[in-house]
Amino acid sequence: MKTIRLIIILTITLFTHIAPAQTNEMDKAKADIAELIKETIKIYLRQPNTNNYIYKADAKRSEVFEDRIEFRCTNGENIKVYFTDIMDYQILIGHDETNKFDRVFFGDLEIVVSGGNNWFSGAPEYKGESKQFFNDLIVIQSQLVGKRNEKLSLFVPVAEKYRLLEVKPPISEEQREYIVQANSFNEEKNYPKAIELYKKVIETDQTSYPAAYSNLALLSAQLKSFNAAVFYMKMYLLLEPDASDARSAQDKIYEWKARIGK
Repeated sequence: MKTIRLIIILTITLFTHIAPAQTNEMDKAKADIAELIKETIKIYLRQPNTNNYIYKADAKRSEVFEDRIEFRCTNGENIKVYFTDIMDYQILIGHDETNKFDRVFFGDLEIVVSGGNNWFSGAPEYKGESKQFFNDLIVIQSQLVGKRNEKLSLFVPVAEKYRLLEVKPPISEEQREYIVQANSFNEEKNYPKAIELYKKVIETDQTSYPAAYSNLALLSAQLKSFNAAVFYMKMYLLLEPDASDARSAQDKIYEWKARIGK
């Protein structure tokens, strides 16, 4: 199952779906994205920084959901682009003067949204779709970062309570299973799967295994998700401010902050 690590080019009239309830700015931005994709007919996926097209999406089966866009390709692949993935990247918009279209970039993902049915044989008329797409992504990113910061604030009293405990909560057998599995995937350099499993560790109990946060930070940095790396390492230090590796953990935060958006 593929994720955001491919380049996606959109041109014009694709069926999509999104939940009808529009309760805030982020919902409106997602609805706008759904409308933009609804106006496309061709979606080609290619490897980053190459012209090698490796997937073609099935327009009638691709959809926009609350947390992601799913491109179901003609070769059977299901490529998911999660909105949370954009939280940790600098979002840019650039203009291709030769072909007369704009591109939106974040991480390894490139999206071209443009008008005109004859995109590959001639420059389409540009009507501002990419600019709208760019603005929608900025709104979603801002909202998600705000929620992350709120989560960090809410974690402060949880960490304070943990630090006052004379007897710390034990690791459950369920958590141990996730930890063993996560370590195995980490050794295979399957960092997304390791992250998924470490998240299950802290979902089971927020404080019984503080090292999960440190590991999540290091794994996120491997994927160049430096905002996420900073977030998780801060949570680790809230739980373990006097840990033997606290100094190096704080130094990692300084290092990652310099890399955000690079």
